[in-house]
Amino acid sequence: MTQLLGSTGIRRMMADLPALGARLALLAAIWWVLTGGSLSAWVWGVPAVLIAACLRPGLGSGGAWRWSLMGLLRFVPVFAWYNVRGALDVAVLALHPRRRPDPVLLGFPLRLPPGPSRVFMTNLINLLPGTLSTNLTAQGIEIHVLAGSDANIRILTILERRVADLFALPPAPDAPWAAKR
Repeated sequence: MTQLLGSTGIRRMMADLPALGARLALLAAIWWVLTGGSLSAWVWGVPAVLIAACLRPGLGSGGAWRWSLMGLLRFVPVFAWYNVRGALDVAVLALHPRRRPDPVLLGFPLRLPPGPSRVFMTNLINLLPGTLSTNLTAQGIEIHVLAGSDANIRILTILERRVADLFALPPAPDAPWAAKR
């Protein structure tokens, strides 16, 4: 095996074993919770967990995730709040007889560096009710919102700062934004 991988490859593989073990344990726990501990589900679960654990987390960017625990603690409540608030806004928009959707495409310049944090932010926007990321470019994200307002930009700016905290990135200067109708 030494001839196949070389000494550098084996050292790298050995250095990755603790992280691989942690990924295996975490993914197995998630699978167990999702399947309610069903033993028959492990027929599919074992290969899925092994494959997923062997994939290096980097969101296809080649970069590793570096999360800050304090950033995570600041991120979760803010995201939960905006998720619930967005769901209520969409419900009111759907049920209120005088309120109508006013769909808008927002151009939101990203201050996050290219890589996992940008991809995470783009996917995070899709989880907020009433929003959909439609295009990710080198300059930023194009986002479809059900009702255009300045509040959308404030929320996106706050979430972007929390994502930067989550990925332990330095704060970036504010950037302008543009709305297209």
